[in-house]
Amino acid sequence: MSRPTGSRRTRDIPVPRPTARGWALLGVGVGLVAAGLIVTMGVVITAGLLLVFLDVAGVVVALSVAAPLRADRRISRAVVEVGDIHRERIELVGLRARLAPTVSVHVHESMSPQLTGLAEAAATVTIGPNRPPARLEFEALAVQRGIASVGPLRVRVVDPFGLVRVDRSALRPTEVVVVPRGANVGTIDTGALAGAVSADQGRVGQGGSADDSELRPYRPGDPIRRVHWAQSARRGELHVRQTTQAQPPEAVVALDLRPSVYQDLGRDDLSELADIDGLVAFEHAVVVAAGVARQLAARASHVTLVADDAAAGPERPRGGSGLQEALVELATVQPHTASSPPETMLAAAAARGLSGMTAVITGHCSEHEALALVGQGQRGARGLFVSIVPPSGVVRGIFERAGWRVITVPVPAGAHGHRGHRRSAS
Repeated sequence: MSRPTGSRRTRDIPVPRPTARGWALLGVGVGLVAAGLIVTMGVVITAGLLLVFLDVAGVVVALSVAAPLRADRRISRAVVEVGDIHRERIELVGLRARLAPTVSVHVHESMSPQLTGLAEAAATVTIGPNRPPARLEFEALAVQRGIASVGPLRVRVVDPFGLVRVDRSALRPTEVVVVPRGANVGTIDTGALAGAVSADQGRVGQGGSADDSELRPYRPGDPIRRVHWAQSARRGELHVRQTTQAQPPEAVVALDLRPSVYQDLGRDDLSELADIDGLVAFEHAVVVAAGVARQLAARASHVTLVADDAAAGPERPRGGSGLQEALVELATVQPHTASSPPETMLAAAAARGLSGMTAVITGHCSEHEALALVGQGQRGARGLFVSIVPPSGVVRGIFERAGWRVITVPVPAGAHGHRGHRRSAS
């Protein structure tokens, strides 16, 4: 099902330019006219003017096609995963007048590096009054997370004699979000995820009974059948039973953006040398975060990604599962030295009322940081600690004694070629 992207047509003014053949013909024509004037030979002047007229006619024909040319772009999805195919359809409509010329139009669609064309995004179509709108389909492989730019769509119109060309932009660029695919499901223990639920939500979020209830003061409009008469008499005012329905818990995924935790992780020497700035390790952490978010989304009512200052921002609407929003955020996250540690992000998330299943994705974790993380667990909450390198025995012990699950998803061997976005840490 294709979706229109709200294609924005440009206001470029088509400017005709002679081709090499057109310049040659124009030069010969002007030369013949000049020679005819010198030798006063009318036939030579006429021949030169005829050649010049052909160039002028080419300008008129090319402009009559290029100026009214309209295009629309339709894309299959505005959000694609790394490894998926981006598909789009271009439709070109020219002047429909009966006397309009029929010419060939060369179409070229630009794409940013996040999308690698499976075939050249260029084609030549024929536009004419008795022809249906020209339709083109382009495909590209999503190879890198980020905001990809598709367009501008440029067209080149050449008159039938090949004397004059007109280049113009028919469509402005549009954005396609390339999100990380996520770690292989097999690398994440779903049993560990099931245990990453806060103790206070375990009863309600994972099998709470409709019989479980709590009391609250009576409000106008409450059904009389819910009044707890014994407690109301004891407390001196009406109280009603408020049934606690079994609802899936929410989930918070915290991604550590500090570059230092992804450097010198004790991998093999070649990997460390090739990834001295830790960008490959960070990219792997992003992929792991996407995989964890997908796993939690299957068990939680809503998934929220917190990454550095995003944790302190205004709370987002809770419509849907939140997985799509989390993946879109992961498409653009970058490491930077001023990033907050995970415990600070979780504290800010708790201040916003976010609670439930907690997952932290990071690289190197010290004993002090491990203690700070488990200290953020409110009311006995447990969490999921996911590291891209095996944590030390002491760090693992801290998390396990606090009831946290520890998962290691190492950087794949030889993964030091693709680094996603290259942006200096700041």
